[in-house]
Amino acid sequence: MSLDLIGEFTGKNTVTRVLPDGKIEVSNQGMGQILGIDAFLMSTAVGTMANGIFTGEVNTLLTTMDGATMNIKSNAVSWQDTQGKGGITRAGSIQMTQSQKLIQLNTVILLHEYVTNELGDWTGKIWVWK
Repeated sequence: MSLDLIGEFTGKNTVTRVLPDGKIEVSNQGMGQILGIDAFLMSTAVGTMANGIFTGEVNTLLTTMDGATMNIKSNAVSWQDTQGKGGITRAGSIQMTQSQKLIQLNTVILLHEYVTNELGDWTGKIWVWK
């Protein structure tokens, strides 16, 4: 198994709310690059919190600056950092696109790590698992 870094993004959590069924929803957006291509992404995670650990499903739409799109479906786990001033999220995803620039990602698992500060600003990295 090997991992290759293929993406880096920065962004902000835009909405956090508790749904009527007790689940938590967190939406965010950010900008960066994937496979060297400038892109914008927006995501919504829905899950549960138990013992300070969030687990849930994430739906992401990634759009390149030339209009190509990729839908990303992830399962994620998040927890507070050791200083209690932010959080760490890790996820694995599958994705689907018709863009020839990104189509190679249809057949791989991506691994994600996002570090969020207490203001909701985050930095993220994406690796391809080969």
